[in-house]
Amino acid sequence: MPRYIGQGLVEKMGELAGLPPEDREVAAYGLEYLLSGTIGLALMLLIGLALGCLWETLAMLCSWVLLRTLAGGAHCTALWRCTIVNCLGLLAALPATAAAVYLFPPALWIGAATAWTLLAAWLWAPNNSERPVHDPGRRVRLRRKALILVLLIGASFLYFGFTGTEPVQILTAAGATGLACGGFMISPAGFRSIRWLDQKLVKLGQTCEKGGEKP
Repeated sequence: MPRYIGQGLVEKMGELAGLPPEDREVAAYGLEYLLSGTIGLALMLLIGLALGCLWETLAMLCSWVLLRTLAGGAHCTALWRCTIVNCLGLLAALPATAAAVYLFPPALWIGAATAWTLLAAWLWAPNNSERPVHDPGRRVRLRRKALILVLLIGASFLYFGFTGTEPVQILTAAGATGLACGGFMISPAGFRSIRWLDQKLVKLGQTCEKGGEKP
């Protein structure tokens, strides 16, 4: 849907501005990215709101996005499939965090999530399926920045996990879950999982298209 909306808007704007067809294609792609990101973020916030976990969702997303900008991660082959997978991941991560905070001290969950993310960043960052980083020097710089980011965020979460009130501890635990999810997304297991989900969604889309064909 974002593709069709983006192409429609760009076609109208391109006609008015006199853009050549090749420039319209580039603009349509950029607008599709913007619309998909906005729709995906809105859907995830709506999920958090519906589950009564809006602030936890925000904390999780902020940590995840910050790490993803430096460490990368697995992507689906279409933006709308990325949106679906991200929403499914959020639906799994929110109850997992609630269960972890119920079963364990929040600081323990935060420490374990931070340790895992540090290990993942050290082993695999940057690891991006959409725009791989091949330059050795740039890889080293991005890995160092990712490690520093995880250390700073994890240490802050640990501090508030020990000293904060219960709502603050829950928020920091959710943020730590976002870090852990970011670490999973750069791991080989994360890449395999996203590839499998992507293939399943491709088949589902093809089935829906065939089902909508007229005899």
